[in-house]
Amino acid sequence: MNEISEVFHIPARRCKRCGGLLTSEQAIKDGYGHTCKMKNRREELEREAAKDQCRLFEEDSYED
Repeated sequence: MNEISEVFHIPARRCKRCGGLLTSEQAIKDGYGHTCKMKNRREELEREAAKDQCRLFEEDSYED
């Protein structure tokens, strides 16, 4: 019997955020898929904007 089996390897890794399988060269390099990368970026921008905000009243100080 002459069975020829072709074995090939695809570089891949898991997304740091969701654990999904990454196969594109850029995603493997970044460690995040496109959607998770955009979510991280949006959260980062929100944290940056919140850093410059001030509150007149703390949320914990309200009493019923």
